[in-house]
Amino acid sequence: MKRMFLFCYFLLAAVFLVGCAAAERSGTEKAEATLGELPASFRGELPCADCAGIRYHLSLFEDGVYTLETVYLGNDEGGRFHEKGEWSLDGSGDTLMLTDDEGPRLWRVRDASTLEALDLEGNEIESSLNYTLKRTDGFVTETLENRYWRLTELKGEPIEVAQGQREAHLVLHTEENRVAGATGCNRLSGSYRLEGDRLSFGPLATTRMACMNEANVEPRFLAALEETVSYRVLADRLELYDDKGELLARFVVQHLT
Repeated sequence: MKRMFLFCYFLLAAVFLVGCAAAERSGTEKAEATLGELPASFRGELPCADCAGIRYHLSLFEDGVYTLETVYLGNDEGGRFHEKGEWSLDGSGDTLMLTDDEGPRLWRVRDASTLEALDLEGNEIESSLNYTLKRTDGFVTETLENRYWRLTELKGEPIEVAQGQREAHLVLHTEENRVAGATGCNRLSGSYRLEGDRLSFGPLATTRMACMNEANVEPRFLAALEETVSYRVLADRLELYDDKGELLARFVVQHLT
């Protein structure tokens, strides 16, 4: 009896896992049938009520994650914002929903190459102005190495840079696998090891300048680097993870030229 029970238990578990895998595969196939091959990047410049325009760079990933960079254009390039959330399609595949902490935003999928912004109620925006994003020829993403990565988050807590304070950042130089940067206070240098999606740092050294930093970023940043075992680049964002798959730190690329 016990053997029969165990056999039935494992049989049901196997059927459940196969069903989940099939459902996930079906969802991915449906998304690619609507949006084309994933990951995908879409770009465009949309109207703005009080600036010259808003430049969008939207990246959609296979696992339902999206990243979005918006740049408010003007004489002083007024503001650059980054967000990350989850995307999904409605039952018909005609509407794309982007959901983050601020709530959902809707886009009409005109075809695999065109997304059109909708209003808050999911209706078309009545205007002669352009509200579309166009798919780029290839997926646009940053590379891990030889990029200036500015720290924006430590274990879910946003990192703000006070006036006159050095921003925490990393640059991974392919030459001799050197890492350089700053902790938000002191300069940082050392080495890194990269194998596929596995990434580790050390040994690391810092200068010993005393700094006033109420957020205590430096020790937390160094601890996160010591715990790092893997990474992920999502378009213009870098994420570091520990051995349990927990997010340690998040960065955004900073183009200096």
